[in-house]
Amino acid sequence: MRRGPGRGERGERTPWTGVAGALVLLLLAGCAGFSSERHLAPVYSELATAGGGKEIEALGGAVRLRYLRADGGLTQWALRPLVIHDQLPGLDYRTRFLVPLGTEDKRGEEYVWQLLPVTRYSERTYTDGTDEWTLLTLPGIYWSKTVDDRVVRAWFPCAGVMEHFLSFDRIVFVAFPLYLRTDREGRETTHVLFPFFSFTRGTGGPSWRVWPVYGNSRFEGRYDRWFALWPIWTYEENYLYLPKAQQETRWMLFPLVGHTSRGEYQATSVLWPFFGWASNPSKGLVAWDGPWPLVRYLRDPIQDIERTRFWPFYSYYRGDGLESRWYAWPLINVSTETYEKADKHSFYFIPFWQNWKRTDSEAGYSSFEKLWPLYLFDRPEEHTTRFAFPALSPLWRTPEIDEMYAWIWELYSRNVNHSQTSERSWLGLYRREKDEYEDRRSLVGLWARREYRDEQGQVEETSLLFGLLRWRTRADGSLEWLPPALPGPGWPLERESTLTR
Repeated sequence: MRRGPGRGERGERTPWTGVAGALVLLLLAGCAGFSSERHLAPVYSELATAGGGKEIEALGGAVRLRYLRADGGLTQWALRPLVIHDQLPGLDYRTRFLVPLGTEDKRGEEYVWQLLPVTRYSERTYTDGTDEWTLLTLPGIYWSKTVDDRVVRAWFPCAGVMEHFLSFDRIVFVAFPLYLRTDREGRETTHVLFPFFSFTRGTGGPSWRVWPVYGNSRFEGRYDRWFALWPIWTYEENYLYLPKAQQETRWMLFPLVGHTSRGEYQATSVLWPFFGWASNPSKGLVAWDGPWPLVRYLRDPIQDIERTRFWPFYSYYRGDGLESRWYAWPLINVSTETYEKADKHSFYFIPFWQNWKRTDSEAGYSSFEKLWPLYLFDRPEEHTTRFAFPALSPLWRTPEIDEMYAWIWELYSRNVNHSQTSERSWLGLYRREKDEYEDRRSLVGLWARREYRDEQGQVEETSLLFGLLRWRTRADGSLEWLPPALPGPGWPLERESTLTR
């Protein structure tokens, strides 16, 4: 007779059957609930984050959901390296996709979606209920609705009308470059076979050209400019609204010689752009280029600008609050920037070392350093830092690119925001979430520890082997065994709200 499963020769159950059954019941009773931490990286993890939030991570960091609280309030979802969506306060949000090319922003009454250089769509709704929107997309399609409900369209180069585009009030074209008309501040220019023939009328008076043979561009009271056999001969009179002694005259016989004069200021170029010099004796201005771009010398006391260049060995510039030195351009740069309320000091040895420090009387201290490809340390605010190892991206500070792609190669990262600290290893195998109330650390499957303080004092909880073994110890030396919480570590997603230290 065939024996039944789990029975001896006489059909009795073996001792092993009872042990196995008890173990199965124990495991079933010890499963972690949906309100408990489960750390199964790189497959799936659900962890309580510093500050009382919650994070779900899967596939080594490719999938990520962040919640403001353990019981809800989604603030971010991500499918990296494709898209990250951040929910901002209220109804605002921001989405980044195919970084750095694609963004979607909703801020108040404004909405912008773009995928550079393919498509850009913008929309704005006003308080009175009116709205306007603009679509610009390849292949040369422009479509816009104005606030007064007019719709304008264009399909470049076939035909179309565009308004408030590229600093122009209105653009009309048909079979470009056959016909093009532009309007700007009451000045209308008509082009036929652009750029060869054009005529301008309206504000400022008429202008015309038959390019490259001859042309005249003038704006009454502002400028009068001529060319013949462009670019061979050009002549300009600028700043015509000023007294005669302060107006500017420029001419050039390209590329042999050119001259600019404005009052005592005189500038001459020979074999442009290789040789040139300028001076203004009354203002102490002295400038020399030659041969450009190798040698340049400039001293302008009035504008407080100073420049010296022996390219590529050394260059120096001081002006507009910036003092910069280059050595063996483009390798080494040392610079200082001075603002009204801030100072910034930078040192770059491209691409290996990047370092800057900024002191702001309002925003406080911030800094950034990267030793490529080993590590980066970013302090965007005085009490907020990020450390990562390694730092394989050779780009300058680009936190959005790092958030989208760096999880693929970072073996360790550490983020600090005031009293909150988050640490993560590659694929999320090790995690730490620490704030002023709790300190939680976990090495997937092997070990996890939770430290906090309750009414009775300091508490430490330990979990081993996916939550199979768990115990609690207190400062007085007492030991309490905790029930299994597979797959562990089984700590509650709601964090303590009393100080741990």
